[in-house]
Amino acid sequence: MQKIFIIIGFIIGSLSNVMAQGSRASQPNIVLILADDLGYADVGYLGKKPGISTPNIDLLAKNGMAFTNAYAAAPVCSPTRASLLTGKSPAALKLTCHIPGMGMQTYLDKFNKGQKLKEAYFVDRLDSQETTIAQLLQRNGYATGFIGKWHLAGDGSAQSNDGIINPDLLPDKYGFDSNIGGCAYGQPASYFSPYKNGTLPDGPAGEYLTDRLGDEAVRFIVRHKDRPFFLDLSTYTVHTPMQAPEATVAKYKGNKYYAMIEKLDQAVGKVVGKLKELKLMDDTIIIFYSDNGGLQENPPLRERKGSLYEGGIRVPLIISWTNHISAEQISHEPVTTVDFFPTLLEAAQIPLPKEGQLEGQSLWPILSGERTTARQPLYWHFPHHRSGTELAMAAAIREGDWKLIKDFESEELYLFNLKEDVGETKNLQATETNKTKDLLLKLEAWQARVKAEMPEPNTAN
Repeated sequence: MQKIFIIIGFIIGSLSNVMAQGSRASQPNIVLILADDLGYADVGYLGKKPGISTPNIDLLAKNGMAFTNAYAAAPVCSPTRASLLTGKSPAALKLTCHIPGMGMQTYLDKFNKGQKLKEAYFVDRLDSQETTIAQLLQRNGYATGFIGKWHLAGDGSAQSNDGIINPDLLPDKYGFDSNIGGCAYGQPASYFSPYKNGTLPDGPAGEYLTDRLGDEAVRFIVRHKDRPFFLDLSTYTVHTPMQAPEATVAKYKGNKYYAMIEKLDQAVGKVVGKLKELKLMDDTIIIFYSDNGGLQENPPLRERKGSLYEGGIRVPLIISWTNHISAEQISHEPVTTVDFFPTLLEAAQIPLPKEGQLEGQSLWPILSGERTTARQPLYWHFPHHRSGTELAMAAAIREGDWKLIKDFESEELYLFNLKEDVGETKNLQATETNKTKDLLLKLEAWQARVKAEMPEPNTAN
């Protein structure tokens, strides 16, 4: 009888250990590759920029679903990153602007000077009370790793020596078992070692940052290959400073931007190559995405990073899962950052948290080919100035083919039919008055619902 109890105890203990580590059958690995400032046109598979070389990203698109109407939650980085982690809009999080490396007050003084409106209030960190996707996955047996750019950890990083403003705001406090490279920096001190990054030990002199982060991602995969894992590889590429190895720059006749994109593509290739080598492709969801519109021109879209025109918010998105998502699919459905949270929890068979207000919709009806779920409108709220950028300091809504932008300072409205005019050249608000009123009412109702912070008159001028 004693032997029976011992055996039963051993079985129960073994089952508990398996449950603690997660189940491969019900919990796929999740690899999120988040590029920085990579524009809609900055990938080879779309064919918008001759000379761009992204064979690994292109192959990922071929093996999964590529989205042509994917959006970032904001036209700048920090808000999108916070939104992705929480499933909430930047407006709901009060984190609607990039967290300024120059320091909050210096930033506000600079950008409010001479303006009709002063920027709306925003915070300089991801609230520690928010529940992140990493925390939920971690609690359900996933190994979780963050590698790369965090930029949610306090203002003033440009004045620091190592990018660390407050250790309590780093990724390991938000559900990640390990953190390599994530700090308050919005851009690297240098793309070449020494990095001056308190969470990234320096490599050999001259080591290239994007190469290093790709190598770290591979090491994470190898360490956790026998249990479900969540890898967030958030590259600093292609954010300034424009730096790349001389040999790669020479291939593009001095075009450092294209050279940096090639190095990004190589990092993607390292990750996918290791998953293939370890025979993990059937068990791994891979997402490739960008945090905002491109730093440079984004044909055929209008404007770039910082604008609520399409060039500032429409981004590349690929989702691949071998033998689960059919290959060579293209979706034209409008989707955005808050949709990842419910999508990934559904894939991992984890219930949505009851607290808080999740704003996204699961993408599985699209990924499975069902497309039976009506898509809700997409919203943006960006009450911030951008020098030389059209339609910053604005809010927007997209519903179906229609998009409305409201300029906060001029109070002008811009209505576009994106199906017919993706370049946003024809403002239809004067002729499509009913559509304009309908979208404006929905936009304002959403702003009230999430308690969006609004810009105020600038009495300092």
